[in-house]
Amino acid sequence: MNEDPRISRFRQMVEADPENELGHFSLGKAYLEVGRFEDAVTPLSRAVELNPRMSKAYQLLGDALHKTGRREDAIDVLTRGVTVADDQGDRMPRDAMAGMLDEWGAPVPAFKETVPLGPAEAMAGAATPGFQCSRCGRPGGQLGKQPFKGPLGEKILENVCTTCWREWIAMGTKVINELGLVLSTSEGQQTYDQYMIEYLQLEDR
Repeated sequence: MNEDPRISRFRQMVEADPENELGHFSLGKAYLEVGRFEDAVTPLSRAVELNPRMSKAYQLLGDALHKTGRREDAIDVLTRGVTVADDQGDRMPRDAMAGMLDEWGAPVPAFKETVPLGPAEAMAGAATPGFQCSRCGRPGGQLGKQPFKGPLGEKILENVCTTCWREWIAMGTKVINELGLVLSTSEGQQTYDQYMIEYLQLEDR
């Protein structure tokens, strides 16, 4: 039986750079999507370890643990995930995890009412009304213009702060090099865009 090409690609990325949080997250997500729940646990756990603020990873890890019968571990992960997501203002993963906890009859951590500005955002000026970064959850530091044309560029402008966009540029270079992507081909560009969407946590936006 042939393996899902996405899994092979993401495993290649993890092997090329074991410290790559996005590689582990993407590999775990791919395993989860094809029903390989036990296999999903290790890479998703590693993604959380490498980046404790990746709220979506907590959500998927909790789901994987629950589907392998580890209910108490799942509750622990989701409880921590709700707090992380709420601290960052990442409402969609927060609400999804809170809903899972509530469904299982587990306590749901209380939500904060506001998300304070961090030092970098405070230096960048006042928060833009209605703006909140999809990745870090902060309300300040919005990009001044679309990084490129098209719907995805517009979505990035509306949802991603300058700091996280700069971090993606560095990560995107690693993605291109480690996977040998050729961006002049539609397949290479689609793979690059998918990594970018996952890294910037734009899937639910």
